[in-house]
Amino acid sequence: MADQSAIEWADATWNTVTGCTKISPGCDNCYAERFAERFRGVPGHPFETGFDLTLRPARIQQPPAWKRSRMIFVNSMSNLFHKEIPRSCIDQVFDTMERADWHTFQVLTKRSSLMRSYVNARYANGKAPPHIWLGASVEDGAWLSRVKQLRETRASVRFLSIEPLIGPVERLALDGIHWVIVGGESGPRARDQSSVGPGYSRPVLHGGRSVLLQAVGWSERQSQRQNVGF
Repeated sequence: MADQSAIEWADATWNTVTGCTKISPGCDNCYAERFAERFRGVPGHPFETGFDLTLRPARIQQPPAWKRSRMIFVNSMSNLFHKEIPRSCIDQVFDTMERADWHTFQVLTKRSSLMRSYVNARYANGKAPPHIWLGASVEDGAWLSRVKQLRETRASVRFLSIEPLIGPVERLALDGIHWVIVGGESGPRARDQSSVGPGYSRPVLHGGRSVLLQAVGWSERQSQRQNVGF
């Protein structure tokens, strides 16, 4: 776990798994992969195996040791709902999050159908606790099915990460969504975002839902904040 995070919308990170595989164009220039692969083959380094999927069970019990409340991004260096992560590992992560209820946990995935299946089974008689935020990542209008799957997830708090925004997202209704992050792509291979940069707020805010909209990643940072509706 990192007590400080360079991620603008989190205080800390908690990586019980590292490594992942690509699932859609938003993964093409993955910052986590770029970072991890720098250390492939370095003896004794945490990323000696680069960005290969790696379970790290020794980290499962880290959050309860943190007594001051934090906003914790879960698996910033992986995806908790990767198809090769055992259900028993996901169970342990959720067990820990439920116990450490003085923290707020942000679980973000592009594999929203798998998250929906897991969460709806675990909380079949209710919803995930409000300190466990469940989110989906959408990079352009071709992946709006993830928003639908997120809405169908038994979550108390749902959020969207429209980051990296690499194509238009038209008329995105935000009913059932409590928080939205919008960001451009960064890094040495960042794609041209001139078609989506300045006007990002218009399509994203369609529907009138009260959300927090945070814009990150463009050279000229802009943000628009409204009251959070939960």
